[in-house]
Amino acid sequence: MKNTVFYFILSLAILACTKNNSTENITLPPSKIAFGSCCVQIGDLSIFDSILKQKPELYLALGDNMYGDFLPGTYPDSAWLALNYNILGTNASFKRLKQNVPIVATYDDHDYGGNNRGNEYPFKRQTANLLLNFFNAPANSTQRNHTGVYGSYFYGDDAHKLQVIVLDTRVFLDVFSSEPISPTSDTTKHFLGTEEWNWLRSELLKPAKVRIVMSSTQMLHEHNGYESWTNYPHELQRFFNLIKETRAEGVFMVSGDVHWAELSMQKPAGLYNLYDMTSSGLNQVEDAPKPNIYRVGTALQDLNYGMINIDWNSTPISINLQVRNKRNQVKIEKTIPLTELQF
Repeated sequence: MKNTVFYFILSLAILACTKNNSTENITLPPSKIAFGSCCVQIGDLSIFDSILKQKPELYLALGDNMYGDFLPGTYPDSAWLALNYNILGTNASFKRLKQNVPIVATYDDHDYGGNNRGNEYPFKRQTANLLLNFFNAPANSTQRNHTGVYGSYFYGDDAHKLQVIVLDTRVFLDVFSSEPISPTSDTTKHFLGTEEWNWLRSELLKPAKVRIVMSSTQMLHEHNGYESWTNYPHELQRFFNLIKETRAEGVFMVSGDVHWAELSMQKPAGLYNLYDMTSSGLNQVEDAPKPNIYRVGTALQDLNYGMINIDWNSTPISINLQVRNKRNQVKIEKTIPLTELQF
């Protein structure tokens, strides 16, 4: 009898230890993710020190990460772009961020091929390689396998899967000649190309709990004449349709470009609420934000960066979106339960 009791207690102890070890071995994805855009490499970059104070586990560089524009009407070559990346890379504040935080990056126009450049730019592969090498993209990164820098990254186990989807909004872009831009009714005009659309569909079919879509330009705001998805309404609708078709849940967007910050929200027909948090710029400010009927709260006209705080242990999973100024004050904030991003 004594032996029976002993082994029963021992079995319970072993079971308890197994449960504890199982919990400890869960691999959670990053829970603190910073993002930003629009950084002139010659200037005050101390906002990167503000970002580091938040101890992010991942940084999303949304484009215009440096400004490599050449003379108007000409194309910057790879040597010129490399020189400007080097200027950014030697900045002490940026260097501290790069040394301490993994970075996933895409470009926008000024670090791609010049203001409002698109598929006509002749040095696409060279520009892509410069970006990926500078931000230390893994040698086997999907961003290196094709034209452009679109790609995806997965973090965490099956129960806590985070997918970061990196869009390339330049390499297939049919550009407009000047701003302000009116929305086109020409459905042959591309924002993403067929190759990227097919890839995006395959990515949205992969299982994930939370999906962050990185777009260098805004997606869900009111059209304002600047470069954005709103100039190609058929492409934006294609994005909505793709989410519906694939039944992809947990999708929200982060974007940059405009030199102010805001949160936009739309609820397309047959879809859950879609959010687009815009953070711009890291060391640039626009004169005034443009009107936006889809804006949640107010816009921020100040130097800023974004934070995504995900509580993977809450039920449901909680996603907190923030825009912070250089003084680390929270200026825009929205907490979204994962159940809001589901069909």
